[in-house]
Amino acid sequence: MKKKMKKEHWIALLIICFLVLVIALLLLDQYAENEKAVDIEESLVYKQQEEEQSFSAEGYSLESPKVILNPYENSPLTALILFETDQEVAPEVTIVGKDDLSTYHHTFSSAKEHYLPIYGLYADYENTVRITCNDQTVEVKIKTDPLPENFALPVEVKAEKSKLTNDLYFYTPSSQGYTCAYDVNGDVRWYLTNYALWKIDRLQNGHLLVSTERTINTPYYMTGLYEMDLLGKIYTEFSLKGGYHHDYYEMENGNLLVASDNFESGEGTVEDYIVELDRNTGEIVKTFDLKDILNMEDGKSENWTSYDWFHNNSVWYDKNTNSITLSGRHQDAVINIDYDTGKLNWILGDPTNWSEK
Repeated sequence: MKKKMKKEHWIALLIICFLVLVIALLLLDQYAENEKAVDIEESLVYKQQEEEQSFSAEGYSLESPKVILNPYENSPLTALILFETDQEVAPEVTIVGKDDLSTYHHTFSSAKEHYLPIYGLYADYENTVRITCNDQTVEVKIKTDPLPENFALPVEVKAEKSKLTNDLYFYTPSSQGYTCAYDVNGDVRWYLTNYALWKIDRLQNGHLLVSTERTINTPYYMTGLYEMDLLGKIYTEFSLKGGYHHDYYEMENGNLLVASDNFESGEGTVEDYIVELDRNTGEIVKTFDLKDILNMEDGKSENWTSYDWFHNNSVWYDKNTNSITLSGRHQDAVINIDYDTGKLNWILGDPTNWSEK
């Protein structure tokens, strides 16, 4: 015969059920709050594709062109000038600087529809751009906004101008700051508003290669790389499971050697992994794990940790020796490995604290 549950037991059971319900509601509320806290943003690539829908030269002439300042919304000192001509002409463009070394010229290919990218405008300035088609020249005035208040400007400029040409000098930050370019006078003539770290280089096709603005892991491991032009137009985004830091190298076949990490290995180290990225597919076709090549305990510098034992700062491929050279800050050494086998060729550095092997 079953015993009846006492009144006190019923009360205790009801209290427990009530507490479980309260806890569940609190957890659901917390979950809902977390859900609300996540901001969803459109990618830069998607935003730019939408912007391009309005890029049309139809109905605009050389005398009255369409001017789009900062056309891709991430490169404020650039513009796009659009117009049509009855005949095929090759426009000559001059961005007027403060002297000859800060003035830029370019002749475009012949066409009837013209989409002229304009680089090298001054900030907070009414810029003059001259466009010549055959014997006709027009001047276009482009007013730009001031630089951001936290922009780092040179405090002193020394230039031996007799030995210089009208080049731009590009810089990227390692943490805070703007990816930018200065002219020979130290004036800012180009910069990106999206956060881009580490190397900035011109690829064989003339495009730039810069980091994405998003981190995959702290403090500065970025999700990958953007291939873009000076207007800020992104052509390709390369995403890497181990992210990107410090350096890359474009090989002759167009593939990219990238300083990366191997977060999936479970070994808990960083900056000791190199990947080769196929430019056409975005797939990783080759990897080099420095833990398989070097003794982690060797050559310790004062910054050495088991987490960041090598701290690779650069990657460079040499065609003549079919080898890759890497720079390990935390082992105070530059090393060279065979591209095909990954075996160590040589170490350059102080042999103190290195094992006999």
